[in-house]
Amino acid sequence: MIWPVTLAGGLVGLAVAHIPGALLGVLVGSIVDRNLAINSWPELRARMRPEAAPLLEAQPVLFMLLGYLAKSTGRDSPEHIYVARLEMQRLQLTGAAQQAAMAAFSQGKDCRLDDLRRSLQAHYAAAVNLEQLLFAGWRMALAQGRAGAKQRCILQQCADWLDCSADNFARIEVQVRRVGVQLNPNTNELDAALQVLGVNRSASLAQIKKAYRRLLSTSHPDKLIGAGASPAQVQAATEKTGTLHHAYALLAKHWQG
Repeated sequence: MIWPVTLAGGLVGLAVAHIPGALLGVLVGSIVDRNLAINSWPELRARMRPEAAPLLEAQPVLFMLLGYLAKSTGRDSPEHIYVARLEMQRLQLTGAAQQAAMAAFSQGKDCRLDDLRRSLQAHYAAAVNLEQLLFAGWRMALAQGRAGAKQRCILQQCADWLDCSADNFARIEVQVRRVGVQLNPNTNELDAALQVLGVNRSASLAQIKKAYRRLLSTSHPDKLIGAGASPAQVQAATEKTGTLHHAYALLAKHWQG
């Protein structure tokens, strides 16, 4: 039986501190080998090799990327959530599909960009899919009116992975800047958003913002977690918070526009 970490530890210890170092290296290496049950060099190489990120479906990886872009500014804003909702509208997602997209958006805030690479290349390498991805990405980057340097680097990295030309990348950015990210909300959507925040059409933007913050302070999931709420109560609060974010972002865009 070969204990590779023991052998490596002994050799490193010998090189650094001669016999005492070799003895210490063997001791430490043997502890590692025993605890990790490493019995051969191939096993050691397998343990050291990073696991490949799982292959995700097209829509989840899209919304994870959007979540990653949103969080790259420091924290996601109502404008970012609004744009994510608009992307769901564009893709005609409803019910469970919409909930899955929002869950992927939230998951993307805590992922690594490299974890998305394989899935992006699997689903968005074709020209039409590449454009869909970059249009959505630029809309998210411009959600607050201006794309940050970090967001631009993220989109450029994705474009490089998908072999997007510099001219095509620049063209998509220009088109999104020209058109903007807002869809015109219909009357029913505005009325529903007003109802969520408990205000009417005569309310000023300041009053809408005050109502939004008041409701948010009473239903934020972090507050419930600290009070010992059940998982079901926290989940309900999370969904309500998302609804409040969406309603405020919709009304703020409309009132400012």
